[in-house]
Amino acid sequence: MPRFQIRDTFAIEDKKTFVMAGLVLEGKVEPGMSVSIPFNSSINLTAKIDRVEVAHRFDGDVVCLCIDCSMPDEVTLWEALDLKDETISITGTET
Repeated sequence: MPRFQIRDTFAIEDKKTFVMAGLVLEGKVEPGMSVSIPFNSSINLTAKIDRVEVAHRFDGDVVCLCIDCSMPDEVTLWEALDLKDETISITGTET
């Protein structure tokens, strides 16, 4: 199972896309896979990765997992999670 270390998060495109920028720690991450954010032992938030892009930053390249949001409130929810410096699991493609 792929794992991803989040270094930074931000919204783009008029708050329609939420981005988790960081490093792939193991495995390969592709569009269609899902991020899994645990809240506690019984509740996880999952979302489909719509795009995977590379951002060139002054401190090195980072992989960007892009999640398209249909409503601006979704981006606000993602931002409120404050996921910086978190390691998350990535699950297989949805069917």
